[in-house]
Amino acid sequence: MIKQVFAAGVLVMASGLVLPSGTGAGEADKTAAPPPMIFNLLNQPNQPSDARNRAFTESVKRDALAPRPSAMDEWEVQPDGSMKNKKTGIRITLMNPCPAGDMEHEYALAAYNRAKSRR
Repeated sequence: MIKQVFAAGVLVMASGLVLPSGTGAGEADKTAAPPPMIFNLLNQPNQPSDARNRAFTESVKRDALAPRPSAMDEWEVQPDGSMKNKKTGIRITLMNPCPAGDMEHEYALAAYNRAKSRR
């Protein structure tokens, strides 16, 4: 059964290739066949593609000239005083290693204030 269907398919394909070439040989000389559709599409003016290219270029320029957000815009202050990065979710907590009232802290603060007042 499969061999018969396969043989019939081969016969149909062979006849489809042979018959049009035999009957159309005389007609091809008399009338010219219309060009394929792809040639009609390629012969159109380039206005639409130029407009698309111009729009794409302008959008790229607009994005390139837009100011970038600062690095501080990526961080938000949390209620406990820590900072959280909006993109990564990393949290940073800054702690003062020298609490107020410590002698080293007081001397450093006094030296800083004196230097600042001289300027």
